[in-house]
Order: sequence, then structure tokens, then C-alpha cells
Amino acid sequence: MDLQGYVDLVPEYCADFTLHLRRNCQDACDYSFYEQAYFIFSDIDMYYEPLDQPCIPKTWNISDDLGQIEYIFSDKTGTLTQNVMEFRRCTINGVAYGLGDTEVGTGAEARMHADNDNPAETRHPDPSDSAKLQAARTEMFEKQAQLFKNNYIGPNPTFVDPKLFDDLAGLDSASYDNVNDQATAIVHFLSALAICHTVLPERPEEGNEYNIVYKAQSPDEAALVSTARDLGFAFLGRENDTIVIEAMGERKEFTLLSVLEFNSSRKRMSIIMRPSEGGRLVLLCKGADSVIYERLAKDCGGSAELCASQKRIKEATLAHLEAFANEGLRTLCVAHRFVDEREYADWSVRYQEASSSISNRDEKIEEVCEEIEQNLMLIGGTAIEDRLQEGVPETIALLSQAGIKIWVLTGDKTETAINIGFAANLLQKNMLLIIINANGKESTQQQLQDALEKFWDGDQSGESKRHALVIDGETLKYALEKPCKDLMLELGRRCESVLCCRVSPMQKAKVVNLVKRGLNVMTLAIGDGANDVSMIQEANVGIGISGEEGRQAVMASDYAIAQFRFLGKLLLVHGRWSYLRTAEMILTFFYKNIVWTIVLFWYQIFCGYVVSRFFNLKYFQPD
Repeated sequence: MDLQGYVDLVPEYCADFTLHLRRNCQDACDYSFYEQAYFIFSDIDMYYEPLDQPCIPKTWNISDDLGQIEYIFSDKTGTLTQNVMEFRRCTINGVAYGLGDTEVGTGAEARMHADNDNPAETRHPDPSDSAKLQAARTEMFEKQAQLFKNNYIGPNPTFVDPKLFDDLAGLDSASYDNVNDQATAIVHFLSALAICHTVLPERPEEGNEYNIVYKAQSPDEAALVSTARDLGFAFLGRENDTIVIEAMGERKEFTLLSVLEFNSSRKRMSIIMRPSEGGRLVLLCKGADSVIYERLAKDCGGSAELCASQKRIKEATLAHLEAFANEGLRTLCVAHRFVDEREYADWSVRYQEASSSISNRDEKIEEVCEEIEQNLMLIGGTAIEDRLQEGVPETIALLSQAGIKIWVLTGDKTETAINIGFAANLLQKNMLLIIINANGKESTQQQLQDALEKFWDGDQSGESKRHALVIDGETLKYALEKPCKDLMLELGRRCESVLCCRVSPMQKAKVVNLVKRGLNVMTLAIGDGANDVSMIQEANVGIGISGEEGRQAVMASDYAIAQFRFLGKLLLVHGRWSYLRTAEMILTFFYKNIVWTIVLFWYQIFCGYVVSRFFNLKYFQPD
């Protein structure tokens, strides 16, 4: 064979050995990914004994992506926190109740006063404070026993304040102009907590009817109803359409007419009921403070005295809720209104029509609910503590040191999110907070531009400073649209941490998409609930945490873990090892196949340019 014949064989050899190279390398990568997934699954450091759960690689062939993550998008409740809710504070009729420090508030205060060189330092609780709180708890239940007998007190009451029962009994009258009004407000408030919910009572001990455990879709609801039970307003159960409670030792029944359920867009739930002894229909509503305040009555039926009272309550409650949020507590408002029989009858017809609608059913139901959830009268507010998981501050500090930026997307209000940020090491005292809070597209665009111009001037002097961005859900709605989203992306890119507050599940997914496509980076989303599924699916790598809110996030994820702290080793150890080993293995196989192919080309010179192989291909490429 002449040289031309040899040249003609080049395409044949190229096609042949390119195929072998691709198959050889792909098979090796598959085996490698399988082994890496096994190492991740077998890592005892990521095993959580209380749930008997290791780290589960549900998508086993993307372990090398874990070593390339640049942005982490995290939910807060149940992801950074334990999702174990404890009722700690409340405000009733403009009066605040609740004793004791909160873990988040203490941690945030410690980090805001800590040295920058030791950002992970944590302040431990003072044992003397626990003793004082226990003494106050004992005093509170002694005062309760003087008023009425409560057989339903749970094993671990979390709310403590003896003054509540002083006011309920009409004691300490110097604090109020009309103590009976305050006592009545307390009864209405605790009754609302015991009635307005969708929890189910269970009695785990046969023969012990006083031991009631509440099961709820939301841990917040279970905490509210449990505290009402401990304070003497126990929800006993539902009998057909009848709600049964025991209020201050007396059995009371209410006829349940309608339940307007909570969802992430409504951010509230309501019930309409009729007292068994007769009287007017009552609508009870609880939800986010911003949502409830928008629906409060403006004229109060023309009563000047009632308007003055409601104005005082609204101002005092708003101040109390802000103080609660500054302690890192999750806040809700409770309100009510009376409903005329005729108004309810007309509304009920429209509600049934919306419920039976085939098209746009959810939207129609929401519109009808909006009609009746108006002109509310504020009763008070609640504040619930959700403690941080073990190791969260240290893990966030470690990930930040590795150059990974963390965005927290939460449904909490801004003040709560900021304090959680300080407690979790996401925010530090030497960071300059950029808070964007607007009510329109033009205002949002202007604030984003002002932030970029103010903190990063023409010579980029702002780059040497550390910044963190805080933006609420209403503003984010405009920030994710043109022309604001490019400004939002640039501002977020320059900040070390970003907090998005009061966001919906759809907004979470849009934020992830904005960063993933706008910056062309590898993203990771981590969450524990159904409202995190869209965010998890949008990111390059999705991680679900097994928690109190079901397994929807785990089922939609690529990796399932039990605690946020395991994310550190998953990314910085297994992710880095997988990325480096995969890169080296591909390079090794590439050069190995190139060497063998070149030898075969060289061999043709000595065998007369015939198509023959020096090696048996089965030695290095089995069929």
C-alpha cells in the first residue's frame, strides 16, 4: 500500500478510535460516579441518628458538580432552623406578654458585638436565666389554678408570663383604665387560637383523655393551639361541624360554617362560625401582619370610641411585633369581624360556585375569600421561636470562607430575617446592609441604581467593603422584571450575602433562575418543604432536608440530607474530591487512548500500511 492508501485509512482509524475513546471514558466515569455516590452514602459524618438517615444521592452521576458550586440558595424555616415551634410572646389588646430571652436574639446580639476574627463564636445561655424562667412558669400556673382548673396542661409549656393571669383575673388594675376590657380581650384572643385552625387532636394514651397531642400541617398551628391549651383554652376536637373547646374549665361548642384555608399566596387563614348559644356569626382570621393590617377596618362602623381603641391597639401591636421580630421571632396577627346572616348566605353561594368551578378554580376561590376577609378588628399578635439547627453558624462561616455566596429566601418579615442572619453568621457587624424596600417598579429601579452608585463609585472603591443585600417580596416582584432585573443581578453579585424576605415559592425559583442564567454559574438550592420544590428543581443541584413538613423537597432533590451542617462536608470534601478525581481520570484516559492510537499509526510504517492492529482491543476496551 502506498502513502495515499495510508492517508485514506486515517478517517477510518479516527472514527474507530474516537468511538473507543468516548466509550472507554464514559464507562469509566459511570463507574467513578457510582463509587463516589457510595462514598457519600457511607459517610458516617453525614449520618443523622435521630432519623436514621444518611446522605442519600438520588442523582448519583452529578457528584462532580458539588465541587463547582458558586451560589447557594437556602430556605430558612426547617433548613437553617429546627422547625420546632415554641410560642414565646404575644400582644393582646395592645399589651405585650412573654418572658425569657430567645436563642436567636441572644445569638444575634453576640455576633453583632463579636470580633470580626471570630465570627463563629456563640454565646451560651446563662443557667440563672433558666432558673428564673422556671420560677416564673411555676408562679404562672399557680395563678391559673386559683382562677380555674386546667387538666390539659402539656408536658413542656413554652409561654411564660404570670401577668397574663393577673390581667385575666382583674388584678394589677393600675396599668389599665378598664381591666375588664383587657380580661375580655385575653379570652377572645385565646379562644381564637383554640378555634381558628385545622389541627387534629390525638390522645396517645388510652384512658387518659387529658393528654392531647395536636397534629397539624404547619408546626406554627400546632404551637398556637398547644399554648392555648396550656393557658386554659383547650381544643378537644370536632364532632361533624361542631368545634368543641374547654375554656377556663367550661365546655363550649361552636358551629363551623366555612374554612378559608391558608396558602402561600394568601398568607392567612380564616374560619366562619356560630356560637352554640346563638348570636352573630363570627369570622376569625390569622395571618402575616402585613396581610392582616391591609384588611383592618377603617371607620369601625362609625363608632368614635371603637376607632380610637383600634388605633391604639394597631399602633401598640405594630410596635410589639417589630420588637418580637428583632428577637428573631416569627409573628402573626389575629383579627375578627361579625358577619350578618344575609351577607354570609349571599357570600356562601358565591363561594360554592367558585369551589365547583372547573377553570381557574383557585383564583376564583381567592377572589371570593377576599370579599369577606375585610373590615377586620385587630385582637392581637403572636410570636413564635424557631431555633437554629446545630452547627448552622459554623457551616455558613466555612462555606463563605470557601468563596461560596449564600442567598437566604424566606417567608419571614424583614426584621426577623435580619436577626436570623446575624445569628446564623450570614450577616456580620462589619457588613454594610443595603435594604431595598419599594412599592413600585420605578421606585425599585431608582433604589437599585442608588445602591450601585452610592456603594460602588467609578473607581470601584466600594469593592473593598463587605456588603449584604436585604429585599422584601413586594419589591422583589418588581426587581425580577425588566429593566430592574439586570440591576438586581449586578447588586446581588457584588454583595457577600443576600436576604430575600416575604417571598413566594415562585419568586424563589425566579431568583435562582436569574442568577443561574444571568451569571452562568453553578447553583445549589436547599430546602425542606413543598414551597421549596420549584427552587430545588430550578437549581443545577437540588438538596432536600428531611424535616417536619413532609418529604416533597426530598422527593424532588438530587441529594437528601437530614441537617444543614452536613452541607459543608458534602460540598467542600466530597464535592471537591469528586471534581478533582473526575478531572484527573478523564485526563488520564484521554492520554492513555491517545498513546495507544499513536502507536497503531506508527506500527503501520513497519507492516506495509495494512489495516492491522498491534494490540488486542479487548485488553483495553471490553465489549
